[in-house]
Amino acid sequence: MKRLIILLMIIACMLCTCGPQLSADAESYRYARANAKTAYFFTDKDISTSLFAVPYTYCVEILRDEGDWYYVRYGADTGIYRTIYGYCRKSDFDVVEGTPEVTYLYKAITVTYTTGDDTGSLPVLDEINVEAAFYGTYYSGATAYSYVYCQGSFGYIPGANDDYPLNLPDDEGGGTDEPPPEEEGMNVGLISALVICALAAAAIAMLYFTTRKKINPDA
Repeated sequence: MKRLIILLMIIACMLCTCGPQLSADAESYRYARANAKTAYFFTDKDISTSLFAVPYTYCVEILRDEGDWYYVRYGADTGIYRTIYGYCRKSDFDVVEGTPEVTYLYKAITVTYTTGDDTGSLPVLDEINVEAAFYGTYYSGATAYSYVYCQGSFGYIPGANDDYPLNLPDDEGGGTDEPPPEEEGMNVGLISALVICALAAAAIAMLYFTTRKKINPDA
């Protein structure tokens, strides 16, 4: 009987260990699509910390569910872009099944620097054009600004720059959703856990009946 109790405790520990791990793995591969042009990205769970509106129909990667908020990642360390982390309100986003074919908007814009015209007759520098990564638009009343990454710094420039193509699912005329490569590995892990549990249950049954037979040989 003691052996049976010990084995049951071991199985319970195995199930408690496997369950949350699979759930955490699944959680880290979820995406959500901006369902409005005012789906803001925040630095904290406070509406006063808004940075920009995630481009309409583009996605954020959900890293953690925190009640009415998602803790998310936006962008990737590719080319002129850098990954940023922050929060989005759930009501502004629709969860996407699988991994979207296109996740983030990659849009390069030109920022022009000019010198002042107060040098009199002295020659001035020509306009300087640099490339910046567009993250999204920040609306302040009737005025719009673009949140950009340029020359190693984040900041705002005048203008919306919201003339980008929509990122719609396939059934709405856009890209298709595909399951993430990691999903296969997750399923294999789940199947392995179920097989282990089944074998353990069979072993418990054999041990139980064998022990019972030894104790009650006439049974």
